[in-house]
Amino acid sequence: MRGDPWPIFTTLTLAPDAPTGTLDLNGQKLELTDVIWSGERLTANAKGSRGPIPIEAMRTDDRLIGTLRGQTERPFELRAFVLPKAAANRLEAWRQDVDALATRFAAADRSFSPDARVRFQEALRSLRREIPRLNDNQIIARMAAAIALADNAHTRLYLLRNRTALRRLPIRLWWFGDDLRIVRAPRDQAGFLGCRVTAIGGVDAATAKRRVAPLFAGNASWQTYKSSYSLSSPDALQGVGVITDADRVKLTLADCPAAGQVTMATPALVPSDKAVEAWWDLSPLKAATGDWVQALDDKRASLPLHLRQPDHNYWYEALSGTNALYVNYSRSQEDATETTAAFADRVLAEVARTKPSALILDLRFNTGGNLELGRDMMQRLEQATRGIPRYIITGRATFSAGITHLASWREAGNVTIVGEPAGDRLDMWAEGGNIRLPNSGLDAHFANAAHSYSPTPCPPDVACLDMASPDIAPDIPLTERWADYRAGRDVALEAIMADLARRGS
Repeated sequence: MRGDPWPIFTTLTLAPDAPTGTLDLNGQKLELTDVIWSGERLTANAKGSRGPIPIEAMRTDDRLIGTLRGQTERPFELRAFVLPKAAANRLEAWRQDVDALATRFAAADRSFSPDARVRFQEALRSLRREIPRLNDNQIIARMAAAIALADNAHTRLYLLRNRTALRRLPIRLWWFGDDLRIVRAPRDQAGFLGCRVTAIGGVDAATAKRRVAPLFAGNASWQTYKSSYSLSSPDALQGVGVITDADRVKLTLADCPAAGQVTMATPALVPSDKAVEAWWDLSPLKAATGDWVQALDDKRASLPLHLRQPDHNYWYEALSGTNALYVNYSRSQEDATETTAAFADRVLAEVARTKPSALILDLRFNTGGNLELGRDMMQRLEQATRGIPRYIITGRATFSAGITHLASWREAGNVTIVGEPAGDRLDMWAEGGNIRLPNSGLDAHFANAAHSYSPTPCPPDVACLDMASPDIAPDIPLTERWADYRAGRDVALEAIMADLARRGS
């Protein structure tokens, strides 16, 4: 479907002998009603949140060409495909899923280089042959690793972050330097809080991290972020060979009352199509499903600034004792309580009223969303703060639209980046859509639009957002340690305050 500036991937699913179907659009699955074929002409209505969305189209050979008449009229051209017949057995079912990757997914994606595309198809052919000797988790891991050969973090099999399709242990993990720590656990296992995980299934934590890395593409920072999910998933761990039994997992713990070897039973899968961010588990104020405890529960009243409002996508605060303004932008998505545009007006009014001596923009948890929502705010804020020290805090979860905003500030100049390296490179492929595999139901996300934020030109003949940003590596690189976190410190904000003091601001 034609979008601005990106093409919008759309799936229209029609029942062969019934006036029903579904429309997958921008991550939403809308039910179709009043589906009528009159010769080669199709009319239908999609059930939108603001009323029916009329669809009109004509079938031409293997294409369906028409218009979606919602708030904005959007022309579309869809290519027909027929779902495979019901698989006769498990082996056939998995082969159909692999074939969907080799055909429909490969045709839609633009992120593979020619060499990577060859290796992707070779990996799928090898997997197809070896399916009889592999268990389900091994097959899923091999599919994920094949997709990750694109070397593009947006090109991935949705398993543990954008979806919950694999089981997870009843603990949540975070890396503090080289230490893997338990930051959240069920109340009846509160003794595990703060424990350092030294080994999983007898494999030391650093080696286990390297073994799960091929499941998802990305730079070292993004690999660290994603491993918080994979290392807590017995299904993922079995898939890559860290453990053999996905139903019971042996952990070796240290630096806590529960130190020693423990065996955890794997809970049943509760599948979800809602995104889950690993950084949420760093704040005790982010509610968990069930009765869980968190490593900073005893510091709820004195949390560092960046952990105080995990349920809001954006907010700001004037820092006490200084004239610096702190702006937190943790998700490029409309907040439930205030639109991005209204928030932008409020922030700019604050800048005009207080004339801050420094600006601190915190993007360390901004994993992306809709980059268009924040672009105007970022441009206005950049213009309004010229001439004062400006800092951007980044981290392993700074990704996608978070990278866009980071690059735009770096390109504008006069900005100091503080923290961990961001979770992706300056040049990437993104946007795209999902191909749902016919039997497992797993979603494979492809990328079809280029983002060229470095001085390297955009690829030819493709939708592309172009910038010429210098390197986005931190000017003040920092790594948060467990002792800092437990003490309620924010080492990034402390480093900024020290730098301002050095400048005399």
